[in-house]
Amino acid sequence: MSKQTKGAKSSTGSKKATTQKKSSSTKKSSSTKQTAKSKVSTKKTSSTKKQATQTKKGLATVKTTVKKKPQTTKKVVKKRATTRKAEKEGPLDFYLKAGQISIKVKELLRSKVKIGASVLEICEIGEAKIKELGAKWAFPLNVSINNVAAHYSSPPNDDLVIKKGDVVKVDCGVEVNGYVADTAFTISFNKDLADLVKASHEATKAAVDLIRPGITTDRLGQEIEDIIRSYDFRPIRELSGHQLDQNTLHGPITIPNVKGTKGIKLVEGQAFAIETFATTGTGKLVKGENKCFIFQLNPVQIPIRLDPARKARKVILANYSHFPFTTRWIAKELTVSAAKIGLTYLANKGQIHRYPVLSDIRGSFVSQSEHTVYLTEKSRVITTLENQ
Repeated sequence: MSKQTKGAKSSTGSKKATTQKKSSSTKKSSSTKQTAKSKVSTKKTSSTKKQATQTKKGLATVKTTVKKKPQTTKKVVKKRATTRKAEKEGPLDFYLKAGQISIKVKELLRSKVKIGASVLEICEIGEAKIKELGAKWAFPLNVSINNVAAHYSSPPNDDLVIKKGDVVKVDCGVEVNGYVADTAFTISFNKDLADLVKASHEATKAAVDLIRPGITTDRLGQEIEDIIRSYDFRPIRELSGHQLDQNTLHGPITIPNVKGTKGIKLVEGQAFAIETFATTGTGKLVKGENKCFIFQLNPVQIPIRLDPARKARKVILANYSHFPFTTRWIAKELTVSAAKIGLTYLANKGQIHRYPVLSDIRGSFVSQSEHTVYLTEKSRVITTLENQ
């Protein structure tokens, strides 16, 4: 933008009078004409200078603008790239990353679950694959067989193997930046129980299809129970789906497996593990207090005197401060004996929370199906399914 220069002051030049005896009216007339001519000349000169100044500044402006264009373009591109990068780092992206890893781990585990396979080896193969793919464990891999519904992860030196006629449930948890993919499947080696597997699978699928922002949890529980009972099996009341959040495996909101519960309205931005169980038994669980291989750190800590307990807690604080862990993992850092003694002491003192093995009555069979979903504005994303 060019500046406008102000006009120069007009100067009046008077010719010397040839005679001082001319009338005053003649002097005034001559003076007026000369003044007018001088003004015209001054205006022309001023106008010419202005045009020259404007032309020079205009050219300078054009040159400056041409030089600055490439710099401006570079800045805009850089800002846009930064914005796109920031957009990719939201919770949904981390849920999806964890989900994609869980899909690959499940594919591997399906090929490993077979008659004669070691449960300990299955647990360690799945956990190793999670780390190989660049993620962390959200909880120890669960392999629960027949009437055992949940929370069985092999202890050190476990000799349990899969047998003909078994119904095997595999529950896998993957963590990326604190966000979790929680997913499970069932494989039956009993042809008579194909519908049991189908019951939990269809119940989970229906709940996943139904869940949206605005729906209430009791509506989901009703749908789950209706489908399981349509196959002449029972849901397990004590087990349910659960809310997920960063560094949180079990949030405050649960997704029931039964009808008649108090409904809570769900909203955009929440994540849930939709987890259903169908059983040939009573639908009521028995806790195996003498069988507990999974624990989680409690937030309040007190001084500990027992040496194995102090060492165990140090390992837990360094590696498993947010998510559950298993005796097997602690034993690898200490010894099997020290791990068992230390964890038992910490549990008795309330320093860690127990997740005991959960079972229905002896002789019954339980199936499980689970997927993780993230609620968007009007729908949901199933993070543990392909092409999401």
